[in-house]
Amino acid sequence: MKKAIAILAVLSLAAFAGQIAVDLPVQGTDGDWLRYDNGTCNWYTWGGMYRATWFNTEDSIPGFGGAEVLQSEIWFYHGTSKIWDTSDVYIELWNGDSMGPVAQLDQTMLTAVHYAPVYATYSPGVEVEANFWLVVNTEMSAEAYPSSLGDGAGSAVSHSYYSDDLIIWEPWIPPTGISNYFMAVEVDPLALDGTTWGSLKATF
Repeated sequence: MKKAIAILAVLSLAAFAGQIAVDLPVQGTDGDWLRYDNGTCNWYTWGGMYRATWFNTEDSIPGFGGAEVLQSEIWFYHGTSKIWDTSDVYIELWNGDSMGPVAQLDQTMLTAVHYAPVYATYSPGVEVEANFWLVVNTEMSAEAYPSSLGDGAGSAVSHSYYSDDLIIWEPWIPPTGISNYFMAVEVDPLALDGTTWGSLKATF
């Protein structure tokens, strides 16, 4: 019986390689933030040397073009069974459509914190196109740490991806279905003549 339980445990770990289920709330943010997560953490993952969210500004306002990114927000999770070999990570902004990042705009090194937001602040802001990517680059780690937090199933379109080479990008789909990393960006829309994005959002 003990042998059967041990085999089942090994098979379960193999099936969920690179990710572990959690069920945790996350504090939301105010302001002009773009995000795709649903606000509840269901998984954390260390799959892929690069983990990224593809943003399309038109998802928030149809016809909305480029923007200036003021801050990036990323959540990490340090599980006791998966000890990080480093907490340092690169946070990168890239232009690129749904096929993947194409042109790097910024790289900032940050120190990840367990179950709390980490911010990259850009001064001046970084101008991005309507389609852009926020990338967590874990190349300083031997095992793709620190681990990223993500939500559960519910998305119709993939916006969170992982890669080991920055070329081939796979959608992040844990066993519960298409899901999103806890990655967000605060933006200032370009060429809106002083109209705040918050007031525009209120009309839609």
